[in-house]
Amino acid sequence: MNYWIKRAAILCVSVALCSLISHGAIRWLGIKHGHSGYQPYGGNGTKPTAILYCSSLGYDGIDWGRVSEVLQGTIESWATPGSSPSEWEADDRRSAGVAQTFIAVSPPDMNEYILCDTRAEIVPLGMAIRDLWNSDVDWELSKRILGQYPLMVVRALFPTVGRSDGVLVGIRAKLGALRGGPANADVGDAPKFGSTAASEITEKVSDWSPGRLQRRMVLMHEACQSKYSFNGPKALALRRLLRRAASQGQVTMAVMPVSPFYQEEFLSPHVKEEFERVLVKLQNEYPQIKLIRLDSISTLDDNKMYYDLVHLNMYGQKIASAVFLDRMREYTGPQRVLSPSNTTILSKK
Repeated sequence: MNYWIKRAAILCVSVALCSLISHGAIRWLGIKHGHSGYQPYGGNGTKPTAILYCSSLGYDGIDWGRVSEVLQGTIESWATPGSSPSEWEADDRRSAGVAQTFIAVSPPDMNEYILCDTRAEIVPLGMAIRDLWNSDVDWELSKRILGQYPLMVVRALFPTVGRSDGVLVGIRAKLGALRGGPANADVGDAPKFGSTAASEITEKVSDWSPGRLQRRMVLMHEACQSKYSFNGPKALALRRLLRRAASQGQVTMAVMPVSPFYQEEFLSPHVKEEFERVLVKLQNEYPQIKLIRLDSISTLDDNKMYYDLVHLNMYGQKIASAVFLDRMREYTGPQRVLSPSNTTILSKK
């Protein structure tokens, strides 16, 4: 009896120590593992008049502070790193009286094979099962999505589980700081939610070394298993979100660009064609939605405008924000699809 009590005690102490180390590592390395941080723009604390749904591509790509100034009101949002329509819909917390909705999407956001790290904490299991049942996705992707739910339970004790990329990048940054280098060197493609809407990131992916670019490409391939699909739970969630938003007021959806490096590696002609079909189908289903194609701005088709493979830097944000505001002002007539072939781009250097 004493033998088993000792074994149980040793096991409990070992688990407790490992859990403490795991929690400590998350804090020390600064790995983002939470979700739904409230992010308001403009208004000086006034009641929100608009709501924003997007991933870090949308937060970094458009100066929402400037947009709020044009609207003369507060834009509310809940920022979740790596989020997608599945998380936006499930975490919808629209305040009373909010009648305007902004949504920003991109091919990475809509790719069913790129999963939000905290998806299981936001999307109820029942909803995930129903969407998988009603989607045309393979069994491997279904297993990945459903496997996030037991992983969520394990992470309550060991938050570093499944976050090896963040751990390795964090350790590299700490070692670089000890050697006198920048503390955030090669931080990867993790979202960088700033305290202000205007970006201050001047880094350019065009300045990356071949080794760093290759590392990020490999990690991107691992994240999506080198696959692209736009017909699954994310597509269903976006349709439901658009339907709900359209019934409550005006909806503006921006399509965000990605770097030429990313396009050449992941967006084949077939993938681009499938993405265009998705956008046309959404516009046909919800013709009242204002669709703004920032991905067709020629000046943003330059690696110098991005601080990593998918996020616009300060220079890219200025151009995208100017065009976005111009398009908002132009929308006074019937709604139409703004595709790369029929959109006149007004960019500012």
